[in-house]
Amino acid sequence: MKKIWMLPLLAAYGTLHAQQNAVKDLEPVVVTGQGQPVKISQSLFPITLIDARRIQEKGAVNLMDLLTTEMNVRIISDNILGSNIIMQGITGQNVKILVDGVPMISGEGNEFDLQQLHLNQVERVEIIQGPLSVEYGTNALAGTINLITRKMKPGEGWQGGLAQYLESVGQYNGSGWLGKNIKGWNLMAGGGYTWFGGFSSDSYKSTVSTPDGSVRGKNWNPKTQATGNLKLYRKWGNLHAGLSLQYFNELADAPGNADPGTAYLTATDNRFVTNRATALAFINGKLNDNSYLDVVNSYSYYDRTSEQYLVNLQNKSEKQMSNAGNIFSNWTFRAAYSHQQPDRYHLNYQLGYDVNLSNSEGDRVSAAAGMINDIGVFTRLGATFFGKLEAQGGLRYTYNNRYNAREINFLGAGLPLISSLQLRWNINEHWYMRAGYARGFRAPSQRELFQDFRNANHYIIGNPDLNPELAHNYSAGIHYKSGDIRHNWKINLTAFLNHIRDKIELVELDRATLPPAYQTINVARTYQNIPEFSTRGINLDMAYSYGDRWQLKPSLGYLSRSGSNSMQQQFGSWEAGLQGMYNWKLPAVRFISAWKYNGPLAQFGINDGKLTDRTLGAYSLWDLSATRSFLANQLMLTIGIKNLLNVTDVVQTGDGKDGLMLRSGFKPALPVAWGRTAFIRAAYTF
Repeated sequence: MKKIWMLPLLAAYGTLHAQQNAVKDLEPVVVTGQGQPVKISQSLFPITLIDARRIQEKGAVNLMDLLTTEMNVRIISDNILGSNIIMQGITGQNVKILVDGVPMISGEGNEFDLQQLHLNQVERVEIIQGPLSVEYGTNALAGTINLITRKMKPGEGWQGGLAQYLESVGQYNGSGWLGKNIKGWNLMAGGGYTWFGGFSSDSYKSTVSTPDGSVRGKNWNPKTQATGNLKLYRKWGNLHAGLSLQYFNELADAPGNADPGTAYLTATDNRFVTNRATALAFINGKLNDNSYLDVVNSYSYYDRTSEQYLVNLQNKSEKQMSNAGNIFSNWTFRAAYSHQQPDRYHLNYQLGYDVNLSNSEGDRVSAAAGMINDIGVFTRLGATFFGKLEAQGGLRYTYNNRYNAREINFLGAGLPLISSLQLRWNINEHWYMRAGYARGFRAPSQRELFQDFRNANHYIIGNPDLNPELAHNYSAGIHYKSGDIRHNWKINLTAFLNHIRDKIELVELDRATLPPAYQTINVARTYQNIPEFSTRGINLDMAYSYGDRWQLKPSLGYLSRSGSNSMQQQFGSWEAGLQGMYNWKLPAVRFISAWKYNGPLAQFGINDGKLTDRTLGAYSLWDLSATRSFLANQLMLTIGIKNLLNVTDVVQTGDGKDGLMLRSGFKPALPVAWGRTAFIRAAYTF
């Protein structure tokens, strides 16, 4: 009888314990950089996961929208080259972007235009900051972003969805998909569109002078985009196998302002047509309880045509002045086999190969370009010691037909081996530490070697004498997590150091050496190796959540950049972020707030023996949204305000010749956003 009073307590404890286990079972699984899918808390790499609900709540149409408030990430935009990424202080040619594990071909200027990476069919985005050179080879130095597309739910009936997005600036986006299981085969097809009317900021308009005050040019160009995808796959036991096709088309117009040289009677317009296509065959899944296989073969195609027209502003007629295009293609063959022993040491290993065959041709690529072949064989070996210390080492043998990869010089023995080491010490149930080292190797791209871009405003020439980039990355962090069914705390303190030898940068050409017709041109550049370049940073991220009612995530970070082209002087930049969520239960509305402060960021260089810099000023971005579900969660409606602080162009100051968008030449300000806008997005799934 005396112990009967304990029964309710035991029952309550059992219920709480079961709820905590249920929460752990629902923890999301990640695949990027892993031997096989693992829960995000078990990854040796720090991973940021952005799921489909977060994408919907942010009103993110493309990857630029999604990443603007992420820490350690800057987006730099240009009306011709698009929106490029800087991660850990390193520019976008060192960021690997994958779709379902397949590397994307970069866009103009050797970087990705994030506005071309749509999220209509993406179910989650996985981001790893820092190198994954052993796993993914060249370009995976600053970080890796993997866009993972939608899969069908189990079931025999029709499945599908429709979504429509409207933004007050004049941007419209729509998408749809339909799928069905047919005798064990899952067939999915989808498509989407985006129409954007362009935007001219007040500061941009103030730089244009015409007799009637008209402004035709825009610092965010009008564009129409179309996407299509097809996926066919099925399951055999624990293996998934299938095919997929993805297509993207963009037509972007760059209207010019009236030309004073023709008494404002004409203007020069540019039109850019971009096509991307990827065909993919894949097999992945468990071979047994301890082994996992991941095979992907793909062909990717990219072409961009630039057309220039002389427009008669009186009768609106136009005459084509030039038409130039480039084509880039890439074959990828990749496979990895992973195995984990269910013993006390959790011994695990991975074996794989990674082959990338790239080709280029066109009017703005030297005839000497040809093929660049990058072939790697990689392995990883890991184990757990003392039940708390997880360790994993990796090696990648690298072959490049243009460069002798022996310059990597592993262990001073002249071996072309890229290495990595990841450590995780699980101190107790609340605390753990991570540390890592990775070697990086990036061979110059075809654009950097063989670009030949000449027009009325540009003279950008590749450099066939470039050396490959060699890098060391060090990272460390201490992490705390605690919580129960109601209260959850997380604190992460992390630091990184990247040191790159022979970093490839665009630099100003000596105009006296150019042909006379180009000596006064606006942009005169070539690629050059910077002997030493480094970035280092420290970040403090915290999070508190009260069940599913509300959440608060403050962050603070500091980045420092230096190199041979800064005379080893450090250029620092602060950033801070605050993300919040409140779930208003009674009307079932979720409110999302995302704010980020970006401190001044400098582009530095040496001109005529003097250190110069041009610094992009500080700015903050703040988005608010509210989301509610209807019809048993089949219909999701989001309304919100982007860029609440109404940021448009941010001024660059300093005596340097270049800003952060090197391929655009001097600009007194860079476009960061198109001002405060309201949006509404509705998505229906069945």
